[in-house]
Amino acid sequence: MEDLRDYFDLHASSWDEMLRYNERASDLLEVVSWFRLAEGDRVLDVGTGTGILLPLIRQAIGPKGMLIGFDFSFKMLEKAKLRQCPWGKILINVTVESLPFQSGIFDQIICFSALPHFPNKLRALLEMVRVLKSGGDLYIAHLKSVEELNQFHRQVGDPVAHDLLPAPEKIWSLMRESGLKDISVVNQPGKFLAQGKKT
Repeated sequence: MEDLRDYFDLHASSWDEMLRYNERASDLLEVVSWFRLAEGDRVLDVGTGTGILLPLIRQAIGPKGMLIGFDFSFKMLEKAKLRQCPWGKILINVTVESLPFQSGIFDQIICFSALPHFPNKLRALLEMVRVLKSGGDLYIAHLKSVEELNQFHRQVGDPVAHDLLPAPEKIWSLMRESGLKDISVVNQPGKFLAQGKKT
């Protein structure tokens, strides 16, 4: 885990350029459109990284919403802090396995481009579901399919070479085991989206 944190800390300053996020504004806007965000929602952005989605999420939930992003990489959060975000955001340096929140406080939880990096994916999902409100939705999203993403991580090499996104049926099973219902998984070139509802 320390090697992984060091990796993200090392690359934080150039992360958006590495992933060409600055050239993909329309793609990122489309990602946020996948989530059923509403005015006033309380949203948790899991593994926010440089906070690339934060301004778009904030626009969707408006000034009355609450937006919290967290990451285990302090250097990534330093970049996220610099990102312009209307009506503000809260950033926290924690790990997904032990979230410092009361149970059932978020309307929506977004996990964008983060799940492969969690060593214990079921434990991570259980903790996310714990802080999700009854009736709230959890989203796992990527701008690559499972196959494209895993190939990319293998090409990048250590320490992310083995940070793989499970197959769609495994994701469905993990989400079900974590207590989610009404689960759907879309896996196609340029898009992975899994969503489930807490009942």
